[in-house]
Amino acid sequence: MSTDEFLKNDAFLTTELLKLAVESAGIGVWRVNPQTRGVELSAALKQMLGIPVEQAVDYATFLALLHPEDKERTRRELAAALTSVEGKCELEFRIIAPPNGVGQGDNIRWMSASGRVFFEGETRKPTLFIGTIRDVTEAKAALEQQQMLLHEVNHRVKNSLQLVSSLLRLQARRIPDLAARRQLEDATTRISTIAHIHQRLYRDQDIQRINFGAFLSELCADLQGSAPQCSLDVRAPDFRVTTDRAIPLALVVNELVTNAFKYAYPALNGEVAGGRVAVSVDLLDAGEIAITVQDDGVGLPEDFTIAGGSNLGMLLIGSLLAQLSGKLDVRPGGGGTCFVVTAPID
Repeated sequence: MSTDEFLKNDAFLTTELLKLAVESAGIGVWRVNPQTRGVELSAALKQMLGIPVEQAVDYATFLALLHPEDKERTRRELAAALTSVEGKCELEFRIIAPPNGVGQGDNIRWMSASGRVFFEGETRKPTLFIGTIRDVTEAKAALEQQQMLLHEVNHRVKNSLQLVSSLLRLQARRIPDLAARRQLEDATTRISTIAHIHQRLYRDQDIQRINFGAFLSELCADLQGSAPQCSLDVRAPDFRVTTDRAIPLALVVNELVTNAFKYAYPALNGEVAGGRVAVSVDLLDAGEIAITVQDDGVGLPEDFTIAGGSNLGMLLIGSLLAQLSGKLDVRPGGGGTCFVVTAPID
């Protein structure tokens, strides 16, 4: 074909340009006949998988390359695409490229595959399964490195906050004025709450979202230690929220629980009084979370308003809920006080 004929053949030119773009992007192409199980791999994909370009391949050749831990899952997901409605699949798996074998960790490569099945008429008989594969080993390694660094950052932030909290606690012990000491202790508790969030992020694999139900149980167990005269019951399912929502939600719960410890059960005849405080979490159908903090104490004063007046704790709750697009309600009950916080999960 001459140069002029080549340029005039739009279909041929488009195909060649597409092939060039795919090869330049480091993408391998595969094609499977579901009826005969015949397999065709592009030269770029064979090179990516460590297969000689001239070597004939079949389905068994591909399966033999799969990492033992990924083999069954990969086979299952590929087979599922042949019977699914859309006929699409997206998956990641590892291969062990020859010739070094399983024992050579540096020869294990991560692959990202995308495929689509074409069906015949109303019978939906699968006639063609095609797709692409990219080597994402370097991207995976970079992501793992980033996660490691973020884990380390969370660990250091947690340690720094705990140090600040300890210094404030030591300072509070030296303040003779009881009201000032309590304010400093409240600030210490708030800092400790944020430190606990970073501690859990350091422990968890997911560095962007936190299991808030599990964290809330840990937080309340810590708060219980500051008020041994009270019992604190927690009911919270496992669910995950982003860190930027977990911190204000945790601080709101911290304020409501510590307020219940302070004011729901006042001292009688100079003796410390105690009672029960319950924290419960419900996931609502509208994609919202409802956190209830309830006590059986003396109830709210007559002049109480959610706006809080000069009460720092209530002002802080209002500010935090504004960040969350949430709200705080006071629910009537047979006795004591019942606060309900409602906010979107995401």
